[in-house]
Amino acid sequence: MIRIVTDSTSDILPAEAERLGVDVVPLTVRFGEEQFRDGVDLGPDEFYRRLPTTQVQPSTSQPTPEQFAEVYRRHVSAGDSVVSIHISEKLSGTLQSASLAAQEFPAGTVRVVDSITVSAGIQFLVRAALADIAAGSDIDDVEKRVKDRRGRVEVYVLLDTLTYLQRGGRIGRAQGLVGGILNVKPLLCVRDGEVHPEARVRKRQQGIDKLVDIAAAKRPLDALAVFHCGAPQLLELIEPRLRADHPGVDLIVGQLGAVVGTYSGPGGVGIGLLRAG
Repeated sequence: MIRIVTDSTSDILPAEAERLGVDVVPLTVRFGEEQFRDGVDLGPDEFYRRLPTTQVQPSTSQPTPEQFAEVYRRHVSAGDSVVSIHISEKLSGTLQSASLAAQEFPAGTVRVVDSITVSAGIQFLVRAALADIAAGSDIDDVEKRVKDRRGRVEVYVLLDTLTYLQRGGRIGRAQGLVGGILNVKPLLCVRDGEVHPEARVRKRQQGIDKLVDIAAAKRPLDALAVFHCGAPQLLELIEPRLRADHPGVDLIVGQLGAVVGTYSGPGGVGIGLLRAG
C-alpha cells in the first residue's frame, strides 16, 4: 500500500487527516519559552485568539528528521511505501528534514516531494494523490502526478497587514510592497514556491472582488479552496460568490493554521486554485 505523509502547513485538521488516512507531521510554534506542536497542542482558533495580545512575536521551526523517520518507519515496517508531500523548500526547512529521514530507508521506498506551495495548495496535491492511489496508480505514477500537478496550483491571500510576514522573514519577492502602504491591503500570491506581490488595494472589499475575479479568470478548475486567518466572518463575503461562479467544483473551506498564521497575521482571507490539466 502507498501511504501519504504531509506536514501541518497543509492545514489539514486532525479529524480530517484521520478520515483521509494521512499522517500530518507537526511543525513547532513558539511564544517565547513556550512551544507547541502545530495543530496538536495549539489549534488555529486558540492561536488567533492569542496572537493580538502576545508580547512576543511567535516563531516556528521545522520537524526534526527523527519525527519524519518515526512515521516512515511505521509504514515501511508494515510493508508499505510512502509519498511525503511538503511545504515549499523556499519557505521552510521541513523538506530538508523529510529528505534526511528518507535516507534511512531502502531506495525508492519513501518519496519526498516539494509541493512548491503551502496550505490549501498542499491539500490539493494530497487529496489528488489519494485519488490516484485509490485508482490503482503505483508509487512512480503517484509521485510523477504530484510533480505534474504542483505547477497548476496557485494560492492567493489578502492580508490585513504585511507586518507579520516581514517580521518573520518570509516576505520573499513581496518586499517591494513594504513602505508607503499605510491603509493599503496587500494581495500576495504563492507561486514557484515563493511569496510574490499580486496587487495593492485600498479596501478589503476591493481585495475580495479581486480574489473572485482571479478565480474566474483561471477557469476551468479541478479544485478550489477558500480560507481565513482567524476571521471567519470574511468567508461570508467570498464563499457564496465562489460557489456561484464555480458550480460543480469541489470547494475546501478552512483556516490558516498557527505556523502559516505566524506569517500571515490575523484578519486575512485567501483562495487556492488547482487549474484543470
